[in-house]
Amino acid sequence: MATAVVSGRVDAQVKARAEAFIRAAGLSAGDVIRVVWERIARTGEIPDAGDDVEQLDVSRDPLGRLGELRASFGSCEDLVSLDDNQMRDMIASRYA
Repeated sequence: MATAVVSGRVDAQVKARAEAFIRAAGLSAGDVIRVVWERIARTGEIPDAGDDVEQLDVSRDPLGRLGELRASFGSCEDLVSLDDNQMRDMIASRYA
């Protein structure tokens, strides 16, 4: 299968916050982009930018685990400052 590169721009703070959640879910940015593009190709529907993560159908959506994890954290500016080990410890404590 031939592949293509997809790129875009986001605010640096948004990128940092998103990467923390993506890494915590065991995914890469490429994984997330691939899932979104494949979903659009499969369904013909573009996700509404206003959709809340909690509204996603996590039973069918490969990003469901990420959405559940993100929702469990709520809105917290302090997450951006956590390193990988601190993030792992915080996540582990939620599932202990």
